[in-house]
Amino acid sequence: MLPRGNEVYGTKKQPHIVVVDAYEGFLEYLGAGPQEAAVCGLGLPLGELADALDAHVTVLDWHDWLQFERRGDSFQRWVPFPATRPVEFPDVRPNFEWEGHPRIVKQSIPADDPDWKQSFAEGLSPLTHGLLANSDPLFLASYVLNACLERLDEQSPIALVILPMWGGCGYVPQMSRVTGAGLCNVRFTVVVTDTSARRQSANGEGLWHRAAITRRQMEDMSLGLADLALCYGPRGEQIARHVRGERAVVRAPRHVDSSCLDAIAEAGADDRNAAHAPSIFIHGPLQPSSGALVMLDAAQELRNRGCRLASPISCSGPNMMFAPLKPRDFTSYWNSRGWVRELIAQGFWEWRDVPPEDAASTAVRFYPSLFEHLPNIWVQLASGGLVALSPAAAEGLAPGEAIPAEMLLSGEPTPVLVSDHIEHVLSVGPQRLEQARQQLCQLVVRAHRGSERKALFDATVGSLRDLLSGQGDRPLLASVARMLLDRRPSPAATSVSSAPAAPAESATLTVAVVCYEMGALLSETVRSVWNSDRLPDELILVDDGSHGTETLAAITELESEAHRRKIPWRLLRQPNRGLAAARNAALAAATCNYISFIDGDDLIEPAFYRLALKVLNDNPGLGGVSAWAVMFGEGVPPGFWNAPQPELPLLLVENTVFVPCMIPVALLRELGGYDVRQRYNYEDWELAIRMLANGWPIVTIPRYLQRYRVRQDSLFRTMSDVQNQVMRELLFDHHREIAEKFAPEIAMQIEHQLMKARAEQMAAQRNSLAERIKPVAQNVRAARRTLHGLARLWSRSGK
Repeated sequence: MLPRGNEVYGTKKQPHIVVVDAYEGFLEYLGAGPQEAAVCGLGLPLGELADALDAHVTVLDWHDWLQFERRGDSFQRWVPFPATRPVEFPDVRPNFEWEGHPRIVKQSIPADDPDWKQSFAEGLSPLTHGLLANSDPLFLASYVLNACLERLDEQSPIALVILPMWGGCGYVPQMSRVTGAGLCNVRFTVVVTDTSARRQSANGEGLWHRAAITRRQMEDMSLGLADLALCYGPRGEQIARHVRGERAVVRAPRHVDSSCLDAIAEAGADDRNAAHAPSIFIHGPLQPSSGALVMLDAAQELRNRGCRLASPISCSGPNMMFAPLKPRDFTSYWNSRGWVRELIAQGFWEWRDVPPEDAASTAVRFYPSLFEHLPNIWVQLASGGLVALSPAAAEGLAPGEAIPAEMLLSGEPTPVLVSDHIEHVLSVGPQRLEQARQQLCQLVVRAHRGSERKALFDATVGSLRDLLSGQGDRPLLASVARMLLDRRPSPAATSVSSAPAAPAESATLTVAVVCYEMGALLSETVRSVWNSDRLPDELILVDDGSHGTETLAAITELESEAHRRKIPWRLLRQPNRGLAAARNAALAAATCNYISFIDGDDLIEPAFYRLALKVLNDNPGLGGVSAWAVMFGEGVPPGFWNAPQPELPLLLVENTVFVPCMIPVALLRELGGYDVRQRYNYEDWELAIRMLANGWPIVTIPRYLQRYRVRQDSLFRTMSDVQNQVMRELLFDHHREIAEKFAPEIAMQIEHQLMKARAEQMAAQRNSLAERIKPVAQNVRAARRTLHGLARLWSRSGK
């Protein structure tokens, strides 16, 4: 049972800190086994931090999710894109050092459907299907985590949340905080490790499909919106600085078990390998990001150089699905390649189930990793083993110390660099390698028990204490959102202004309702606007040439009600000119600072205008604010609009902005309003592209704050293929320069969508064929039974 609020512990009030563990399961497997995955929470010394901050800590882990992953119909069935994952379900993580600590309790994030409030195992609601559609499972995980944090905050108000950057699971909670939708009084710290983009690229999973785009966006937005970023070394700091610029980034100490440090100290004092010729092995998840493919190529490079190995390079570790050629696993695929078979036959390579038995005394374990989450080298050093580390693997190993050259690759692993290092290791001799190993052990112990570690710990505690006391400027959403304007390279650091915004009370809002023959639906729309938490300062109804009696009667009734209730109301009537022209008429008439359009059959949730207005007013650099939406209609199953943040180049392929997006009036006028040439559709999509292309980002609040009505006779549903083609050609022609700028990424995204659609069509055809064949098969089985019966009767009569 959690303490409520800042309840008294003895005589002191203690802040409540929530630590969210990184998601590492079947889809996110990062380690080589339970021993090497024994990282402490996020790698932080949680017990020490809890004591130093005099805080009570709730650790949220993903145990329930990992248990659900064991089902055959779980997340692996939900992923609509090639993914790297273990062939067999990985071992469960071990206990962490802080378990049993009096200040720390542990809870599991529920594997429950957020809409139906029932286990995923009992089925998924349409909302959950929407969160998973074309997206990453951690998009759903972030949404569920947000609900879990809000419940915790009600039980015991949270002062600080410490989150992993990996996977971007903090994205929804942090966007909720910065947009005022929830967790408004909570500070966030993000622990920086390596990025999904680096792992996806190394694994050949592709970077320009919806799921990969969503994951990168979640990680970068989470990192940019954090009040503080913690990292463990220069690699993490570089990642953080690239997004955060000069905003707070602090290097923290990683937890290393004291008994492990004792073993490393002992290993560093003994001669263990000096009498043995070294051999080379790797042990880790068999995937390109762990360096297994680089190592294979390095073995081929050594063969091509004519190098002789006393023993083959040994490769072991959990076998993984090879994403580019799903469903082939890594080992069987590369064994099918002739050059790999030649390497094995000529003694340059061997596959093993386990590392060599003499690894602790004679073998050099290479870590040619292109990506690492929380590398754990200490176990290998404690066993007396020799290592050769990539920069990714060496992150946080010995802060402040220079790792011996024999133990560290000189740069990012490439086949040539790795083969050069292997030759160097084999040439320097066992004695020099042993000296380097002992030196590294001594450096690691000194780094984690000396003044450098104390300085890192004190800096971490000081930064967290400042957050708990309310110090420091909170991140501005407009500054972070600027990374969405061009997402081809890694996001560039953005400057952050701390200039105070004008009071939100001084901002004014126009809501423009556009109507053409909506009948009674118009009344529902306008009344949803009137039910808002924050009423508009003016409501402009544009009647775009309606002549039906039901629509005209609804307008008359609404006008009378507005006058009776003294609600601001303006009616504009014009001949039918189309949606874009009608919106431009409202824009020309608007007298307020901000404007939000809504079609005459859609609905708005009470909180949207209040939240969007404050976000825009507090972030003058934003072009617009939208929100997620529920899709509904007669004879239509419920659907959900929960797209990623609008970013380029994704926005050039699919519209990720919902119509009631709130926009500064002056900006929209400066941009020329809506393009009336988009007469069939896509006028809102074209405007969104124009805004981002002109340097004005749009953000989406991750809440269902709008309701989009799906009608059989709507403009979108009645648009023909020819009209669609014409409007898309017009859209791209209007934005030819920006389309050319992002042409390769646009082509890759469209290609992925086509391949996905083709796969879905083939699956549907197979299912349809199976359904058609089923009665025939049943008839054949029935005929067989009849024939067998007749044969038995014939046999009996013959006797």
